[in-house]
Amino acid sequence: MKNRSLILFVLISSLILNSCRLYWLEKKLDEEDAEFLSQVRYIITKEERKMYLRMPKSERENFKKEFWKKRDTDPDTEMNEFKNQYFERMNEANRLFSAGKPGWLTDRGQTLILLGPPVHKSYYPMGDVMDVLARPTEIWHYPNFPVFFIDYRGTGDYKFYFFGLGHQADVHEAFFEAKKISSEEEGKALFDYNIHLKKKDGQSFIILNIEKRNLWMKEKEEKMVTTLEIELEIFNMANQRMWEHRQEYQISVSKKEFDQRQLSPEIIEISIQLPQGAYTILSKIKNKTDDEQRSKTEVIKFE
Repeated sequence: MKNRSLILFVLISSLILNSCRLYWLEKKLDEEDAEFLSQVRYIITKEERKMYLRMPKSERENFKKEFWKKRDTDPDTEMNEFKNQYFERMNEANRLFSAGKPGWLTDRGQTLILLGPPVHKSYYPMGDVMDVLARPTEIWHYPNFPVFFIDYRGTGDYKFYFFGLGHQADVHEAFFEAKKISSEEEGKALFDYNIHLKKKDGQSFIILNIEKRNLWMKEKEEKMVTTLEIELEIFNMANQRMWEHRQEYQISVSKKEFDQRQLSPEIIEISIQLPQGAYTILSKIKNKTDDEQRSKTEVIKFE
């Protein structure tokens, strides 16, 4: 029982620390990068958000381009129809629903952006005709369900109203479906890795823990293989480069493991020696099979 409680405590503590770290990373964003993260709040995945916050600023412009490219509903045209529609709906929400805050940040704005305009709207400025709540009410009718909005305080800021758990589940499921990436690129966006410093037998090592489950691979001689291009740079607190490492590593798994997704992480150890102190490490990993790339910035300490 004590062991279970300890494990639960460690898991909860880890989640809290990770959330706090992401919060402070978000607080440190400059105005341009913070604006992007705010604008895409309705459609960015949790994994994408974590990657965006943890990557160096120099990589964020490429991330933004890839973010919209993955959601382009017609890649054969020069125009990104999804991106254009997203911002058109955002502007329309600002025009229609602004009441003390931008319209796109309201419940009606979120619904318009994710689900588009309803088939029909019903307005009850003196309250719902069914007298659910005697306050100004709007009902947006979609093919499979309605969405209710009520102005609880008479300020013009209409909030969601759900008349049951089933109704709430229908609306949230529709939102979830609208956020899904329909492009074939979806699966490519999720490979990730962790990086940390480890001492062993009096030596220091940079440890890369790379998740193989989401790496795109190609078949070669009865195995699934890919090549990772790894770049590491370490800077001291005065922003002077102290160390760098560039090398390609081949990753391979059996076809059975790959098909069943029974893939353990790939562990790469890189020996390093530096004087005691705190350093910033910039890491970049590129999967050469599909050219997907991930970057991160970490602070490490040599003691």
